[in-house]
Amino acid sequence: MKFSFWKKDELQRDNAIGRVPLKENTPGDFYVEDGCCTSCDMPRSVAPQLFSYAPDGHCYVCKQPRNAAETHQMLQAFEVQDIGCIRYKGSNRVIKIKLIGVGEGDQCDELDEDLQRLNDEVKADRWGLAK
Repeated sequence: MKFSFWKKDELQRDNAIGRVPLKENTPGDFYVEDGCCTSCDMPRSVAPQLFSYAPDGHCYVCKQPRNAAETHQMLQAFEVQDIGCIRYKGSNRVIKIKLIGVGEGDQCDELDEDLQRLNDEVKADRWGLAK
């Protein structure tokens, strides 16, 4: 199975930051980036009702979380994913802070300046680079 990392001819860029959601994703704040899937099945192992596979083996968000339990499962999927293909483009500050807290802040398409600083601090701490 071969995936290109940028299918420029097929889809428009998301939020002008170079992210292209796979077209099969259910509309909403969470998505899987097109061309960024190793078919690891890890997200589906913790959130089976939220993820599915396209015929070519690429995973996608088949259902957006609708309650606290599903949101928790989606956030767990961020933690177990192999290479950071699951993204968050929403504006919910609590979700962004939770993603930062588990070391997945870079998976947010946009972070306010204060959250970007927090994300940088968390990453530095995780890598042993904190001052």
